[in-house]
Amino acid sequence: MHEDILNFVAPHLDSKVSPQDISITKLFGQASYREYYRITTPSSLVPRPSSLVLMKLPNGFASPAEEVTKIGEGASKELPFLNVQKYLNTLEIPVPQVLATDEQNGLILLEDLGDTSLEILYRNAGSEFGLVYYKKVVELLIDLQTKTQQNGFGPCVASFRKFDVELLNWEFNHFLEYGIEDRLGITLEENEKRVFRETTAHISSIIAHMPQGFVHRDYQSRNLMFHNMNFTLIDFQDALTGPVLYDLVALLRDSYVCFTPEQTMGLLSHYQQNLPAEHPYHDKWNALLSDFYLITIQRKLKDAGRFQFINTVKKNPGFLPNIPRSLEYVRQALETLREMKYDCAELSGFLKKHLENF
Repeated sequence: MHEDILNFVAPHLDSKVSPQDISITKLFGQASYREYYRITTPSSLVPRPSSLVLMKLPNGFASPAEEVTKIGEGASKELPFLNVQKYLNTLEIPVPQVLATDEQNGLILLEDLGDTSLEILYRNAGSEFGLVYYKKVVELLIDLQTKTQQNGFGPCVASFRKFDVELLNWEFNHFLEYGIEDRLGITLEENEKRVFRETTAHISSIIAHMPQGFVHRDYQSRNLMFHNMNFTLIDFQDALTGPVLYDLVALLRDSYVCFTPEQTMGLLSHYQQNLPAEHPYHDKWNALLSDFYLITIQRKLKDAGRFQFINTVKKNPGFLPNIPRSLEYVRQALETLREMKYDCAELSGFLKKHLENF
């Protein structure tokens, strides 16, 4: 493996660097099938950056058992990561720079953004000052939404992939299969499954009719890197067209960073107050809140099911501790929506019946 990496990387390093000078370290992965390696060389030998990152895509570049997302006709055939990176780079949205590619073998050489994610930055800064960083990435999200709305998606693959009812329902059913049946070791009665699917299908229909736009799909604390005093987006290869508020939900209902209700409302308010006049949620606070919490139900049930799937299928139990927080976000969202006169009683009843302490 390292020999393949050396053969790819060596031509892009200074000629003074010999193979024995190159250090290759596999970086800790998350839930993806992609692999990452840090390539380092003695800085005294290299006038260029002495540290780079190599992304290695899985064989065939398709991840079995990942969410099935249809790509419409007319989309570019280039790798989604490269396609989206190029598009966002033209809009001056901060993304890692691509230094070299070998699409045939699924190798992409990137600038090294370091190891300081928003999650790490927030934890080190403490809650009060950490909110300053979160306000910055909320503003970055607004910039992302504004620029993609103004310029259109053009050739970006995100314009050919939709967060449609079919995908939303697939994710709900993913939770049913893994977050309930697999996690609890039970087989639900068909009538219970029917009630769950009918109830969640109604939520999916509402979400699919919300204002739509460019969606990163995983805009959260581990995918925002603090580098050279700015935040840079990573892990954007799954971008698609979907509900505008989806990325805000991913950020503020994060599985890794938790806010008090007051902090959450403060960040939601910061988002709303900084929206440009042409934004679909400008001066629409009640709509923003109701849509935010409806998407929260969908996103966090999907996350809970996904974390169990990663344990069962990928044999990685590292995400299991995040399931209770995901379900607590769902409980809070259902309670808030009930107070706003949204009827989610059947879904609440189903979850209370099967989930302890829900």
